Formats: sequence, C-alpha cells, structure tokens
Amino acid sequence: MLIPADIDRDAVIYVESSQWADGEQYDPVRLMTHGHFSYEQEQDVWNVSYDESDATGMRGTHTRVSLYPNGRIVLSRTGEIEMELEFIKGGQRVEQKYTPFGTMRLSVLTHEVKGSFTEEGGALEIGYSLGFDNRHAISTNLQLEVTANQPTEYLEHRTPLSGGKHTN
Repeated sequence: MLIPADIDRDAVIYVESSQWADGEQYDPVRLMTHGHFSYEQEQDVWNVSYDESDATGMRGTHTRVSLYPNGRIVLSRTGEIEMELEFIKGGQRVEQKYTPFGTMRLSVLTHEVKGSFTEEGGALEIGYSLGFDNRHAISTNLQLEVTANQPTEYLEHRTPLSGGKHTN
C-alpha cells in the first residue's frame, strides 16, 4: 500500500447536505467551492477545508473536515460559527454546551461514516442526528467530493498544448 508523503493542494470541493426533521425533508444544499486538500503523514490524517458562503447560511465561517485511518471524522468550524463535532459510526456523543441562554445538552448520534482519499482527491459521507436537551432536532447527510489540483511543480514543468516551452 502506498503511503503518501505530506500533501498540500488547492482543490475543487463539491458539497451536498440533506436534512430532515419531524418527517419533513428540506431542500438539499448543493454547491461547488474552492478550498484546500491536505494529508499529514505524521498524524495520518486527510483534511479538506473551505470557506462557507451565503448558500450554506454560514458566511464568515471556515470549515475543516478531517478523516482519520480508524474511520473517525472530525468536522471543525471557526469564525462566525465555532463548533467541533466528532463522528464515529454507531457512536453517540453527549455533551453540555454553555450558551448566553443557559446550558444545553447536545447529543450527536452517528449513523454513517465513510471516506476514502488519494493524492488526487476522493469522497466522504457522514450521516448523523442532532438532539438538544434529549429531543431529536434534525438529521443530516453530508457528502463531500474533492478533486485536488495538480501540484505546482507538475504545472511548472509540463509543455503546453501549443507546443511552445512553458516558462514562468
């Protein structure tokens, strides 16, 4: 099995998020964005990161999704919205959140976690339900497809289709 060295590339990221609550399915959010794709060999973790937009209702928020070899996925958001959720298939995580309106109990039940990446990109899927104060609030299915751009070194050394020499 090929173990890649550290990878750090720009990428095109396709995001699809479907949500439902109380038997009602909401319109899915589908978007394409530019972001970042990396692999950290020392921690054996793949990262996909991008800035949220008005389309997701989270402008001013930076999202990072990390895939670990044991199948664990961590979704982190910083900026206007600050949060971190950990997903392990079949796992349930319950924690207290302190808000300006008082203490809330948040539970995350993970139904599906799968993903696979190579140097060229890949895909991942997370299915989970969120609950607040012991009540189901919403279920979500999040899918990401990532296409990594070619590394700069590759682009600098290839010959353009016009037949001329490529120079910078």
